[in-house]
Amino acid sequence: MSREESKPPELTIQRIFDDPPLSGAIPQQIRYAPDGRRIAYLKAANDQHERLDLWSYNLDERAERALVDASQLSRGSVELSDEEKARRERTRTSATGIVEYEWLPESNGIVFPLDGRAHLVELSTGELSALTPAEAFVTHLKVSPHGTWLAYLSESDLHVVEIATGRVQQLTQDGDDAVSNGLADFIAAEEMLRFDGYWWSPDERYLAFTRVDESPVATSQRYEINAGEITLHAQRYPFAGEANARVDLHVVELSSGHVRNIEWRLEADDYLARVWWIGNAELALVRQRRNQTRMELVFADLDGHSREVLAECSDTWVNLHDDFAIIDSLDAFVWGSERGGTNQLYLYRRDGKLEKPLTAIDGNVTKLLSVDEKKRLVYFQGWREDPVEQHLFAVSLDEGGGLTQLTSASGCHDIAMSPDCSTFVDQHSSVTQPPRVLLGRADGTHQFDIDANELNQEHPYGPFVRAHATPQFGHLHAEDGQRLAFRITRPPENSTSPHPAVVVVYGGPGAQRVRNQWPPLFQQYLARQGYVVLELDNRGSSNRGRGFEAPIHLRLGEVEVRDQILGAEHLADLPYVDATRIGIFGGSYGGYMAIMCLAKASEHFRCAVAVAPVTDWRLYDTHYTERYLGLPEENREGYRASSVFPYLAGLSAPLLLMHGMADDNVLFTHSTRLMQALQDQGSLFELMTYPGAKHGLAGRSVSVHRYRVIADFFSRHLSPKPV
Repeated sequence: MSREESKPPELTIQRIFDDPPLSGAIPQQIRYAPDGRRIAYLKAANDQHERLDLWSYNLDERAERALVDASQLSRGSVELSDEEKARRERTRTSATGIVEYEWLPESNGIVFPLDGRAHLVELSTGELSALTPAEAFVTHLKVSPHGTWLAYLSESDLHVVEIATGRVQQLTQDGDDAVSNGLADFIAAEEMLRFDGYWWSPDERYLAFTRVDESPVATSQRYEINAGEITLHAQRYPFAGEANARVDLHVVELSSGHVRNIEWRLEADDYLARVWWIGNAELALVRQRRNQTRMELVFADLDGHSREVLAECSDTWVNLHDDFAIIDSLDAFVWGSERGGTNQLYLYRRDGKLEKPLTAIDGNVTKLLSVDEKKRLVYFQGWREDPVEQHLFAVSLDEGGGLTQLTSASGCHDIAMSPDCSTFVDQHSSVTQPPRVLLGRADGTHQFDIDANELNQEHPYGPFVRAHATPQFGHLHAEDGQRLAFRITRPPENSTSPHPAVVVVYGGPGAQRVRNQWPPLFQQYLARQGYVVLELDNRGSSNRGRGFEAPIHLRLGEVEVRDQILGAEHLADLPYVDATRIGIFGGSYGGYMAIMCLAKASEHFRCAVAVAPVTDWRLYDTHYTERYLGLPEENREGYRASSVFPYLAGLSAPLLLMHGMADDNVLFTHSTRLMQALQDQGSLFELMTYPGAKHGLAGRSVSVHRYRVIADFFSRHLSPKPV
């Protein structure tokens, strides 16, 4: 074999975003059928990985089946409604085709929206039928608990259709440009991760829903610059320190149409963070103070009576979570709390009295999954000892019952428990294994692979496996002694000359980059181009506990930058890194970090790429910003010092600024103000904007172009030698 023939194929940016997907057609939104005998999921089409189709898997027969090919059912190019556009942007949904679905309670069919219309596919026959009128654009579907009704949103109002007859009932009437019913408001979806705005009662007699009135939010004019036109949007954006939308909670009875108001506030600017039904006539609510130092779990009945069950308090902020489950047989509930430093689970009596802690792991509970009342076991995801891993655990409700780790393969496991908790579907990946899907028993025993996604020569990534650069993990110690996990990807071992390096950063709260999971392929591309790639989770990042997050309180861009400097110093000490050629790249909070690192520490970073960066926190939204910086009038110096502008005099190294010109989250204004400030001080910089693109800069063509521009920028300023 010639030397040329033995050389692995080139991994290009174009190929990373081409079909078929290099990481495999990874199942998404895996859900058990209510009877537990099948699962359903969405999967990218081999010929168009941006399109999702609907699939099912029969667990008894171990057989996969394509249920709906979205391209065959689609009506073509259908314009999304404004509420659906907003909802997809909040959930970061960039795919086309089928993007959500719901099982029927009898497990005999699945309901899904496509092109604004709800459809039903019957599993036994594969027959398709439309459930909603063709003239109405519907979104956010939910099947009622007994399968009688399908609820949906259309033109800011809540509707139901009787599945058997097609009879439509409009439940709210006052939706307009400022008022929406059943739709999560901007703050709830973007920052509280509450994507729902309505909830079925277990007996399907009632629907609880939010009525969102945005009129208190000042209207600001936002330009969306597209390729062929410029449109002016009157956006009600809740800037830090300003008014939020008013969110009311109502319950409508389907049979009568009677609407009841649920009073949930203590103070006018409280947040409604979570809503659950806990029976047919009672709701559990999570209420949060505007300053986010206190939140309460509240039980409210339909007669207007409510009681505070427990409260969580902090000197900094209280993180929201979804770790709540009623245990009817014990007249109790499970609740998650960080009161001990990391998130742990606790058992409470229904009256709010603490029974006992359930978990005491040397780690963190990341997600409460399910409760098996018969076996008296609670299942959850989390980590112990090593935060780069995520595993499935079970803990007994009985005294002295103990805790068991049920997954053993190194890496990160995302779990879906069966309705009876007898089995689980595990989506597992590591730095050497792209996401695979397997079925396990509740005792942790592996039953079989549903999708092994094996990296053989038939796999899309097969031709590139031989040159795959396996990331290595390590840790550094911050100035306060806390461990900072990092992941480093280096070029092939046979390359001995010092390499340039790229620090890929996010750095903000609510996120964790360094995990033992399948890495982004752009990092592989950079390594093959001759770069060493470093990812480091600085203090303020999530999933490490209160003590790790708290140092950023009231002042952003300080400890995070110092920790990233520590990472750059570590790179500089490595014999295979050229300390004079270290760049940094990040998006959103990572874009903010890239600018702050370059401006504050140009002696460590030779150049930076900032994508959709926050530049002034007064221009960002209430809930996120005030959680960390407080109210602007109470922390003026903190806001000033946390923006990029006081440090721009130190920004003398090359900067590439990128932004979508229709971004409704980190507004384009963040970048235009930065542009003017840099121009006023005579600083040169490079700029790439994307007409019509939102915050996620989604789409194949935009993604390919964006990463090509980034690669070209680093090539010109760090001069790598491809390996």
